[in-house]
Amino acid sequence: MTAVALEGVSHAYFGRTVLDRVKLDVRDGEIVSLVGPSGCGKSTLVHIAAGLIEPQRGRVANGYRRHGMIFQEHRLLPWATAEDNIAYPLRLAGVRCNARRARARAAADLVHLDRRDLEKYPVELSGGMRQRAAIARALVVEPDFVFFDEPFTALDVALKRQMQDLVIAAARQARFAGLFVTHDLAEAVRVSDRIVVLDERVRGIAGERFLSRPQGERDDAFVFATVQAFLNEDPLFAHIHDTNERRAS
Repeated sequence: MTAVALEGVSHAYFGRTVLDRVKLDVRDGEIVSLVGPSGCGKSTLVHIAAGLIEPQRGRVANGYRRHGMIFQEHRLLPWATAEDNIAYPLRLAGVRCNARRARARAAADLVHLDRRDLEKYPVELSGGMRQRAAIARALVVEPDFVFFDEPFTALDVALKRQMQDLVIAAARQARFAGLFVTHDLAEAVRVSDRIVVLDERVRGIAGERFLSRPQGERDDAFVFATVQAFLNEDPLFAHIHDTNERRAS
């Protein structure tokens, strides 16, 4: 079954095309990473897929029931505790207080956020704790699809690895599909079932590659070897680290 299908999606900012006739399907339970040079439209594409931006042409068909989204910044409400931030989508949905609290704590447990930290405000949390709270907020609605817009870019290497492991474990447990935007090819190799490369000249999708091992079986040696093979032997990845500052990312 298809969780998200983009058909002929095109978009432009101030007359400059950033996406042109993009066709992409994400299947149920599949994590697809979007990579490509800076300015090729990765974030724009995930925002269109999530319904945050209306495409100028083409259409998006969603086969999922509920979705969550994790942004580049945690976007926690500074005046609310971690628990209230996690429960906020449930509050908007009209879920009663006791049920909100129980589900927020269950989501916090899923991302290993200590119960003692749930009464703290964002300013009192470390960067890793804030990111855990943001992931829990996306998962509290029990989504079957999650959009990731470079969620771990600002984190150091060790913390980024922990967050990637959380995503892998949560996806396995909750069985959600996802669209994951990243500049980090090693991250894409670790978390994805499939890597989709956007063209550097805004001609849509240049190609895709499937990963040969399940996420939980990819050790550091496998990730390193796969990244090196992609960068040094596969022409599809020749331009993924290029930069075009005239286009939106």
